[in-house]
Amino acid sequence: MGKLQQDPEELLTAFLLWEELSGHESRWTPYLSLLPPLSSRDDVVSPLFFSSDEVVEALQDERMVKTARAERQRAKKAHGRFKRLFRSFPALKALEWPQYAWARFLVNSRAFSIQGQRVLVPFGDIFNGKPDDDAREHDNGQRFLQLHDLQSMGMTIRADRGAAKGKQLFEDYGDNSNYVYFLHHGFLMGDGCFDCAAFRLPPLTDAYEQNADDKERAETLAAKVRVLSRIRVDDAPLACISRSGKLEDPGLVSIYTALYNMDAGQAAACNEAETFSECFPPELMSTMNAEPGTQEISLMVDAIRRQLANYPTTVEDDRRILVQDGDVAESRDIKHATAFRLSRKEILHEARSVLEQQLQHIEQETEDGDNNYPLELESTEIDEESSKLDRFLQWIARQDFPVNHLELRYVSEAVGYGTFATKPLSAGDAYLKVPVQIVMNVHSALKSPWVRQTMHELQKHRASVSREEMLLLLHLLEEKIGPNCLQSRWKPYLDMLPALESTLGSPLFYEEDEEQLKALQGIDLKFLVVNYRSRVSQAFTALSDTLKRSSHDETLAWLTERRFRWANAILDSRSIWWSSQRHLVPLLDMVNCHELGSDHKPHHTTLDSTGRHAVTKASWDFVAGQEVVENYAQPNYIYLLYHGFVLSDNSHDCAHFHLEIPPTARQRQFAPMLQSLEIYAWSSDLCVSLTDEKVAKFTKVALMVTDPNEALQLFGSGAAWPKSAALSLVDDRLNQLLTSSWETATTDFRTLSIRRYREQQLQHLTTLRTKLQEER
Repeated sequence: MGKLQQDPEELLTAFLLWEELSGHESRWTPYLSLLPPLSSRDDVVSPLFFSSDEVVEALQDERMVKTARAERQRAKKAHGRFKRLFRSFPALKALEWPQYAWARFLVNSRAFSIQGQRVLVPFGDIFNGKPDDDAREHDNGQRFLQLHDLQSMGMTIRADRGAAKGKQLFEDYGDNSNYVYFLHHGFLMGDGCFDCAAFRLPPLTDAYEQNADDKERAETLAAKVRVLSRIRVDDAPLACISRSGKLEDPGLVSIYTALYNMDAGQAAACNEAETFSECFPPELMSTMNAEPGTQEISLMVDAIRRQLANYPTTVEDDRRILVQDGDVAESRDIKHATAFRLSRKEILHEARSVLEQQLQHIEQETEDGDNNYPLELESTEIDEESSKLDRFLQWIARQDFPVNHLELRYVSEAVGYGTFATKPLSAGDAYLKVPVQIVMNVHSALKSPWVRQTMHELQKHRASVSREEMLLLLHLLEEKIGPNCLQSRWKPYLDMLPALESTLGSPLFYEEDEEQLKALQGIDLKFLVVNYRSRVSQAFTALSDTLKRSSHDETLAWLTERRFRWANAILDSRSIWWSSQRHLVPLLDMVNCHELGSDHKPHHTTLDSTGRHAVTKASWDFVAGQEVVENYAQPNYIYLLYHGFVLSDNSHDCAHFHLEIPPTARQRQFAPMLQSLEIYAWSSDLCVSLTDEKVAKFTKVALMVTDPNEALQLFGSGAAWPKSAALSLVDDRLNQLLTSSWETATTDFRTLSIRRYREQQLQHLTTLRTKLQEER
């Protein structure tokens, strides 16, 4: 029995057969009597029961044929082991292949796989499968596990959808394709499951013309094959694609396409790379679920076209076979195999159509860009405000937004443009769905050879820069002001961004000898502004030094420090976040920030179930013609630091403290206290509002900063923490604010924003001081 315990399927199959032979003596007799009998095998389409291996070949699908043959062989071997293990039990030994195969099929089709266990659950396995109507993302079975809770006393099953009384209740069986359902469950799940059809990508040899230099071709191929061997990917690997063109493993296709298209030098460098990331950067790996690019789409279209042409039968042939009469077992099996292979071909036909449309859209967009923005276009014409707006709106119209209930209008010099509702919107209504293919992000950045090469040089010289941030900065700079900027596919969008020469509100554009930096005296925000400016300056120095060392200093003729600061300001003020990554999203980044009430929900953008559109829902009720705004849900020191403005009404605002953790508190014994206070850096920023929780935390942090040893003694003791240290910090900030106050008659909106922020901090600190005194 020890051998059986190593294989859950074999163990449960033996258990099922034993209990069935026990008859009424089995405690599970009521359950076993409800299981489908062997006589119903003819209605099951699983290849496990096909009459011969020749019928398995009739599946025509390489992935299914290989998997079915392997399962049939495993089951046959398991049957042999079963008979040997139970040879002393005549009744079990006498069980032939059909009975054993049926029991194994029942286990595979009905057993739950939870927490590393395979379990049969009476009544719990009675629900028939049907995909949920609500589309969702693949989550590696997490949703199924949330609805099926296995405990020591039993299993709790929760419905994944509503059902009227008297109606059949179905279950979504999880994130599986019909390769699983057909083989192990004996049916084809309808549309809505995570189905895909397998196709083989072209071999590496197809990347070369027949008349290519034989020696160079052989060396390049050998280098690529060695890379494939190292990353354990086959030459011409199998991929799987859904009807909508979504890949089961987009990372595989992206990596293979990148290697397939490498030239001799790139392939040699990749082969000589010491680590995987040198050949395939982490940024590429982290964006594998994004939209495929032109190279991937072209490769897949050709591969699918070839796959369909190489099938022994066509879609029409298969449909004719399915309507023919025939009751013999082999004919029945052939029809089951035909139904499966037909479903694969139909998926591939639809997927190819979707991919061809995507390719056509990208090519048309590029062509439009070339036609609309010739090199000889005068800069004065480009900069004309009305022309820019018209071109942008025309560009947006060509992108086929599924949802767009916004109208652009000019608001003011300080704000720029704003978005206004074209219809009444209720909170929760989707007002914008932006195609991901027009979003600027890491994935689109990596399609640029210049961006990839520059990033490679930065890595090679070990420049201390943020990888993702630098990729986007380089991407934005190349598309906006690079040598081919007039042909950029994003030009209509980029023309709508604040001009390179404009006076941006970002602290990156405060002049050293002007009043903005002086106006920051006496407030903790100045530390952050100085650090921010220094960090950007250091990043540009690292970039310029790298470009000079790699003999690309001609780039610095157009990539100046001011333009680099401009790109940082744009990225930090306009990025939209989802999937833990930042994106520049045309039109959506023109929705201005404002808080319409304390219950105004924070901005939230997510991808739809297809992953092809970024969806934003209204966070408030808006009437037609009203400006649609979003609540970024940040305190004003963040707004001023990265956006260059402050809000007059902001429920998220606070008294801001920038604190340095003293050396005494940086020792190991202070770690638990620092962690409990959520302090993870030696320089920490506290946003202190008047809630009891925030004030209590500030009281503890203030004591730790001023007297770490006393704070350590109080930590975990249950004793009250004194308010004196907190009051001292507040008084110190108030004194700095009041003694550094100044009068100005300026109308510069940057200085006015700082003055407004100082007034707000004065009010927050005064109110906080009053609360601390009352609680003292």
